[in-house]
Amino acid sequence: MSASLQKKGIVVTRPKEQSAELIAELQRLGARPIAFPALQIDAPDTWHSLDDALDRINEFDWAVFTSRNAVHFALSRWQSRGQQDWPKKLRVAAVGRESAKALAEFAIEATLAPKRAGSESLLDSPEWQEVAGQQFALFAGDQGRELIEQTLSQRGAAVEKVFCYRRVVPGANPTPLLHAWARGELDAVTVTSPEIFHNFYQMVGGLGQRWLKKTPIIAISPLTAEAVTSKGLPAPWIAPEASNAGLITALEEWAQEQEKTA
Repeated sequence: MSASLQKKGIVVTRPKEQSAELIAELQRLGARPIAFPALQIDAPDTWHSLDDALDRINEFDWAVFTSRNAVHFALSRWQSRGQQDWPKKLRVAAVGRESAKALAEFAIEATLAPKRAGSESLLDSPEWQEVAGQQFALFAGDQGRELIEQTLSQRGAAVEKVFCYRRVVPGANPTPLLHAWARGELDAVTVTSPEIFHNFYQMVGGLGQRWLKKTPIIAISPLTAEAVTSKGLPAPWIAPEASNAGLITALEEWAQEQEKTA
């Protein structure tokens, strides 16, 4: 058990459906995880885009999953419609290890999953340098980044964006969190995407934003860290990889550094 995280109050801003593993690991390490989801994941308003792509899945050369959510919604829908085994000839790309693990839960092995999660890493893969004429199904949520779609299109591929889920800002009351902050019970905040950070920043209001200037933030990626510094906040600690394990490593490094300077 890590002594460095003992009794530390760590805010977990991931969507409720995705936070259980991180919360359990923080509890195992003796920390006090504080769940405050800054993003809510809902089913799409209509299944038309997803159903249409699933009906034509054999027409594609690649199926690309941009997140665990994309995997969950797309493949749960596939199963619920009674469709048969996932096509073996279809190459499957995951944006990172977490998405690849989600695919494995549906007995699908990712053909391509970069060690360092992110659209940039996926686009740097040798397999995606010569893609002219290839057909891509890009399974994603609304309001997501367009980098993969734009870059593959520039390289001559045909990319169809398939909407699998919606992102919604939760209507949570921040008052209990702000009270805990005022009592000195919040030691660090974890953020796992630029969108989650921006939502959290708005949800906690002016008072919370002032507290954030004094509270260490642990970001899951350099892109998320840029969102933090764009608000004029101190540079956050950055996870060495975009995963729960990476977040824990960064949290432990922060806590150990805090102990040294205490």
